[in-house]
Amino acid sequence: MLDEAWSKFAQHISDLGRALPNPPFPQSQRDTTDGYRYLTRLMVVGLQWAVEFGDPDFPAFYRHDDDVTKWGGPNVDNSYLRARVDARNDYRISGTKGTAYGFLISECEGDMQLEQYGVYDEIWDDQLTTDDDGFFELLVSIERPAGYNGNWLRLHPNAGNITVRAYYNDWAREATPPTVRIERIGGEGLSPPPLSPAEMERRIDEASDWIVKSFHYWNRYVDNAYRRVGPNVLIPPGAAQGGAKDIAYGFGFFRLADDEAFVIEGEPPHAWFWNVMLYNLGWMESLDFANRITSLNGHQLQVDDDGRYRIVIAHRDAGVANWLDTTGLHEGMIATRYIRTSTVPPQSAKLVKLEQVRDVLPPSTPSMTEDQRRAQIAVRQAHVATCFRH
Repeated sequence: MLDEAWSKFAQHISDLGRALPNPPFPQSQRDTTDGYRYLTRLMVVGLQWAVEFGDPDFPAFYRHDDDVTKWGGPNVDNSYLRARVDARNDYRISGTKGTAYGFLISECEGDMQLEQYGVYDEIWDDQLTTDDDGFFELLVSIERPAGYNGNWLRLHPNAGNITVRAYYNDWAREATPPTVRIERIGGEGLSPPPLSPAEMERRIDEASDWIVKSFHYWNRYVDNAYRRVGPNVLIPPGAAQGGAKDIAYGFGFFRLADDEAFVIEGEPPHAWFWNVMLYNLGWMESLDFANRITSLNGHQLQVDDDGRYRIVIAHRDAGVANWLDTTGLHEGMIATRYIRTSTVPPQSAKLVKLEQVRDVLPPSTPSMTEDQRRAQIAVRQAHVATCFRH
């Protein structure tokens, strides 16, 4: 019954809210506040994905993992779209690149927190044939039609969604996401039937399941890794279960007193794209990346004269170009991504006093004034406003 499904949904949300201020979730006032905000964000994503975008016969791309709906460790240099698919159907995806650096179309089973790890097939934008205006069409089907020579992606029998992951490298120039559409072939001009009570009940149950599992899974995911690795340690990049095939992930954790800094050093990879960014411990959410410097990619990072980069993670502005702002979190997660890379260089790191940062950096490491920092943040604010708010 619909009312029972809704009551069960409300009870699950209430249970999560009561659990939040207690272990195993972080206990600081900041963490608890962020946790309640995170729960509201999960509700937005779970309900929209299950209820409004739950029909693979009438699919549409849904934006998620943006600056306000964060879950599952998103890359802040990405915008994400996804749509439902069913292997009984054939689909057409069409559109243009926008001003993005590039994009990847992935065919996925589902979500890691639902134990749906499959990433079955992928195609990059530079592998697509386009017309003179950059417009493309991509057929997604179990089998390639006889005589068809256009863009094609094989649809796996277990595929549940298609994800479009757009990349942005130069935030001052790359901000307009791809404009893409998905349609079921044979469904053009048809209308979906009104939701039946049974189908609405199923979608409410799906939303509830997604929210509850997301809430617990990502907390355990980070907590288990933190217990295994410990603070102020970096793990070198490698493949990750449930991640895209062309991405190498590295991670680590910082724990900083007010007067400390964590300095990361490495050689830039020979990669199409790479970045380093911060997450919170409780939920693996990206930090505020519009109004603070909580991530740096290969275009944004300054490389020293010796060909190596240094990144300073600290609570206060370290006065150097490659500063990552903890936003006041004394503990957090560090993630490194190498995309389409031919090298996987390691990173090293050291814990120092903030006042000693300059002593461990080369003399050529550029400084950054307050005005320059404000200009740096202004570029980020404009990028996010264009990418996610238009």
